[in-house]
Amino acid sequence: MTAAQFLNQHSFLMTASVLLGGWLVFLLARRPRRAVWAAWVAAVALAFGVFFRLRTAAPHAFETADDVERAISSGRPTLVEFYSDF
Repeated sequence: MTAAQFLNQHSFLMTASVLLGGWLVFLLARRPRRAVWAAWVAAVALAFGVFFRLRTAAPHAFETADDVERAISSGRPTLVEFYSDF
């Protein structure tokens, strides 16, 4: 996995970490009241909740064309991705 692929795959987590980390440094420098700290803790909890909610199950590798047809006609939304290294 190249660095660009790693950054692309983990962009949400890294963006949230940078923003929340910057906010944390700001809070440590300013020493605000508890209500602001509670907002920061809520934002961290929300970021973790969204991160784990957006994770999906491992992709299913289709072996035959019939498997693809069965998945498409099942009535559930289906993403079929074709990939080649060439």
